[in-house]
This record gives sequence, C-alpha cells and structure tokens, in this order.
Amino acid sequence: MSSSNFITFPKDFLWGAATSSFQIEGSPLADGAVESDWYRWTHTPGKIAQGDNADIACDHYHRVKEDVAMMKKLGLKTYRFSISWSRVMPQRGVLNEKALDFYRALIEELNQAGIQPFATLYHWEIPVWAEGGWENRETVFAFEEYAKAVFKRLGSLSAYWVTINEPLVIACCGYMWGWFPMGKTDANAYGQVAHHLNLAQALATRAFRDLQLKGQIGPAMAMSTFDPFSQNPRDIVHADRLDAIHNRAYLDPMVDKGYPQQFLDFAGKLQGPIEKDLKLMAQPVDFVGVNHYFRNTCRYKKGANILDNENFLAPGSRCSDLDWEVRPESFSDILFYVWDRYKFKSVFVTENGMATRMSKRGLEGTMEDDVRIHFLGTYMTAAQKAMQRGVPLKGYFVWSLMDNFEWTMGYDPCFGLIAVDPKTQERRWKKSAYWYQGVIEKNGIDLNELPLEPDYQLSPAAEAKVSA
Repeated sequence: MSSSNFITFPKDFLWGAATSSFQIEGSPLADGAVESDWYRWTHTPGKIAQGDNADIACDHYHRVKEDVAMMKKLGLKTYRFSISWSRVMPQRGVLNEKALDFYRALIEELNQAGIQPFATLYHWEIPVWAEGGWENRETVFAFEEYAKAVFKRLGSLSAYWVTINEPLVIACCGYMWGWFPMGKTDANAYGQVAHHLNLAQALATRAFRDLQLKGQIGPAMAMSTFDPFSQNPRDIVHADRLDAIHNRAYLDPMVDKGYPQQFLDFAGKLQGPIEKDLKLMAQPVDFVGVNHYFRNTCRYKKGANILDNENFLAPGSRCSDLDWEVRPESFSDILFYVWDRYKFKSVFVTENGMATRMSKRGLEGTMEDDVRIHFLGTYMTAAQKAMQRGVPLKGYFVWSLMDNFEWTMGYDPCFGLIAVDPKTQERRWKKSAYWYQGVIEKNGIDLNELPLEPDYQLSPAAEAKVSA
C-alpha cells in the first residue's frame, strides 16, 4: 500500500463474484426439476451458438463443496447466486424438497466458509407450466407464491436477497428483439412484460416484508447510459426517450413516479388495473443492484429498427471481444445517475465484467488475461469515484466467478476469473483471479500495478455496430 496511486475502499466493503443457476449448475432436470423456458430454448435448433446447451454447464450441482472452497481461497466476502424456480416449484404450489435441500446446503456451506450469501430469486428461467411467460399476468402471482415459499424455507439463512435479475433484459431480449424466450419482436409485448416484471418485483418485496425477515432486499437492474450521438436536438431527445424506455420505466415506479410518458408512447395500451398496480410497485427497497457492461451511443434513424435507433462506436474505441465498448467513465456516470435521481439507501454493483473469446485469444491469451485485470481495475476505480460523488456503494460483484454458459452465445465468451473446461470440468485460476485475490486482501487497487498495454479489441470504423 506504499504506492501513491493506491485506491482504497471502506473497511466493510463487500467484494464478491456472481453466477446464475442455469449458467453453472447443469443437471437442469435432476431430482424432480422440470423444464424451463431456457431449457427448451437451448434445445431448439439454431437458437444457441455452436449448438451449445447448459445440460452440464459447470456441473456446479455436483460440485458445491469444491466450488465454495475455491471461493474461500479466492477470498470472496460475498457470493451472488440464483435459485432456479423450475427446480424448486415443478408444479404451481408444489415444492421440491430436494431442490430446497440443494440451495440450503449451498447457503450453509457459504456461511461456514465465512462468505456472505447474496441470493437471487429469479435469473431469467420460467418453469414451462407458467404458460405465456411474463406476458401472462398470472405468472406474476405464481412468482409471488414461489417467492413466499423460498422466503419461508430459506429467507433467514441469507442477509441479502435480489428479487429479479435484469427485468430490462428479460423484456428487451425476449419480447422486443426476439433473441431470448419468448422470441417476440413487439413493442406492446415489451411494455406488458416490463409492467408485469415491475409488479412481480414489488410483490416479492412485500412478501419479504410480511414475513418480517431481517435481511435486505432489492432488484438487480441492467443499467447503462444512453448518450446522444451528436448535439443535434433530435439525437438528444431520442437518447432521453431510450433512457425512459430502458432505465426509467423500471426505476420510476419503484419510487412512486409512475411510468415515463415516452415508455407509454412506445409500449401502447397496457392491460390490467394499472393505477392499482403502480401503487403496489412503490415498495421501498433496501438497495438497488446495478449490472453494467457498456454504454449506448444513440442516433435517431427512422425505421432503423423497432426503436428507430442506430448505436455506434467511434473509430478506435476500446472494446471487449464482444465488441462492447470499454469506457469506465460511463460506469461512474450510471452509478451516480441511479443514486442522484432516486436516492436509494444503498447501491451494489451486482454485475460488472468483460468477455474474452477463446476463439480470438487461444488458451494462453485466455489464462494470461491482463486485459481483464485492466478492465476490472479501471472500472473499480470508476466505482470509487462515484462513491466520492456521494453514491452509497456497499459492494462489487465481478461477473463472473467462472466461465459458464453465456445464454445464446454458448461457451465461447468467457467472463470468468476461473477458467472451466466444459468437457473435463477442470477449474483453473486465470491471472485475473490471483489479481482479484490481492485486491480483496488489500481492500483496494494499486493503479501502478495495472497492465500498461491491455490487449483490447479496437472498433475498426466509425459505424461499427454494437449490441443494443
């Protein structure tokens, strides 16, 4: 800590790593579990890159003790994981005791290792018996029943609970862009699903309060800035519209602000007792989780897509291997935006990380991942700058603990600190894992020790498109 460039964090700061059930557990139909929408999606030809699926994933379902021991060695203060609805409730109203035992054992193993469990109720999987997915209002009440059941059985074992992970991504990728289940491209379906997810988040929060559990609860939101491509007033208005559709549509109802008009104009008429629902949605939360990967630079172009938007990277921009822009300033900006606009009591970075591709870097480039160390170090520094601006940031979770099944992209994008061979299940520490171990031990980052020439991808042209 002798360096003048050492960035320190509060003594009680929670350093963690995150995963999700479907992405690491494998054995999706084991011990009485039923198919989820994602299980069916991964077994539908043409939906997943390389024809990959999550039937084995990281085999975490059989390797809990080994993986928790690895987390302890890494020095994690907390570990964020998710619970599979389709494991725990194979039929509506019916509980699977073997599934509950699995998650209870995981939580107890974490507690024994001195690692704070940070449990997520829902990370994208819907059991197939919930017909119609999130478009069906009945799914909201089935989720409330599931939440109550989990809280009654496991709620006292974890001090932190995330209700829903990234409602935006569920609605956006599944109902606006058609990449995820249910595969729709419909603005009204997007709006209806967003509304139902907001209501489900509120009802789960209320259930937690009703049981008088002592822990903290909040959602994990996919958040990014929407910056205008130019100072043309048309682009400025357009960027604000996209911010309303993607960010404020999920956060405003939580603080009793209702829906932004731009969201309602885009989504069209929503079904249900909307005013009554909005009153329910204003459930106070203990924290908001921010999942952040890249910013959006927006240019209005009528008819370009469902959003009339073109999203560009400037030439020579640093990118991850997924062509996602690397810009730590945007991380600081979005953390400040969430706190300054909404004044939530606490904020956690519930996901932040970058992907490398084995197909681009090979084994050596994957393991000697200076680029990830640089990314994490600069983004953590940006988070600390947000704290200096007043953001009550309480913890940071790297996405992800280990390489896993990355949804429609399969296994080639690798976000993990730990490399996992999907064929042999061998776990190997990357250089970034050793580096993060040191960050946790020192409770800070020595900027002088960050790699000087990280091997980012560079945007080749002014109009290189990135993922929306």
